[in-house]
Amino acid sequence: MADLPEKLYYSIREVSEHTAVEPHVLRYWESEFPMLKPKRARSGARNYRKKDVDLIMEIQSLLHEEGYRIEGARKHLRERKKAKSTAKTKQKPQTSLFDSMDRDEKITRVRRELEEVMVLLKEMKAEE
Repeated sequence: MADLPEKLYYSIREVSEHTAVEPHVLRYWESEFPMLKPKRARSGARNYRKKDVDLIMEIQSLLHEEGYRIEGARKHLRERKKAKSTAKTKQKPQTSLFDSMDRDEKITRVRRELEEVMVLLKEMKAEE
């Protein structure tokens, strides 16, 4: 497998050479794996992104190394995507710096920071 150069889009030939998957197989996988959707140029040529190439490599691994059939590989990829999205929603929301402060502490903190901003603005104006 040749190294994939760093660029925005790759042709089907480049992807085929990098992944050792024939172009006709790549086109077939597009019909079988809905998540594999390379962009199309105005001419109709496929433009694969790095994430498409990574997905192709994963599909290849599932089919050829792990012994999945197409339907099983598709199901595996769907479940993995679903697990990732639920993991994102379970993350705790970011807490505010002010959450642990009472009202007076918050006011003092904001006032101090506003004073610092005023000093910076005065310095910037003096430099003009």
